[in-house]
Amino acid sequence: MKLYFLLFILIGQYVFSQENSIVYVNDAKSYHNKTQNYFSNEPTFCDLTIKSDFTFSFYSRPNVSCFTWKEIKGNWKKKKNIYTFSSQYGVKENDTRFAFSQDTTKKYFLKFRTDKKSELKNRVVKIEFMYDFDTKLDEVKKTMTLNSNNSIEISFTEVPNIEKLAAIRIEYLLSSSEKRFGYITENEVVNVKEKDIPNVVEIEFVELPKTEIVYRTTTGKIENERLEIVSSTLTKSSLPYYLGEIGFEKYYRIETEK
Repeated sequence: MKLYFLLFILIGQYVFSQENSIVYVNDAKSYHNKTQNYFSNEPTFCDLTIKSDFTFSFYSRPNVSCFTWKEIKGNWKKKKNIYTFSSQYGVKENDTRFAFSQDTTKKYFLKFRTDKKSELKNRVVKIEFMYDFDTKLDEVKKTMTLNSNNSIEISFTEVPNIEKLAAIRIEYLLSSSEKRFGYITENEVVNVKEKDIPNVVEIEFVELPKTEIVYRTTTGKIENERLEIVSSTLTKSSLPYYLGEIGFEKYYRIETEK
């Protein structure tokens, strides 16, 4: 009886106000796996909270890593059984760029610069060797100093378990308030080794990364006691961005009323 009462409130929003927040949940993979039907027993999930003040929050929890979890917020409106969700995102240009090459020397040669050719006053770079997840090896951290030509040389013999090395993480303070970090890797996932890292890497820090706003409009409908997302559109951006991982799930079920 309580569930039917909740649906009555949702459908009749333009007659009655929504007094409570509604939480919908679903599996985090369903947006990408189109063959997956409705709901899943995956232990990780995404939730969509529709709040009584006409705002919503969407929390995506992919099971790859907690570092990939995302939350987006926005406003909603409803007519009959159709929801419209509106939100916006700040899209930022990558602030660290990498260029790779290879030579026959048995060392990594890392060359640093900025896109505006500014002086690198900070001479300290933090390095972290990251290994394939299956090896269960802990990361190895080092603090190194830039040479006079703004480079670092690391002999292969200085890298523990180099045959299992998946990525090299670099961290640099461009200024007292501007930190730059990135992962030197040839793989899509930084803790999975697919092939060896090229030994010559040029690292360019972008001093003033460009930013743009992207607007998203998503519609969904209530039908057969579930919420189904039926469309989603984005405004165009001149900058590369990666919003697929925070795309709405296809289907949701009501989990709870708050």
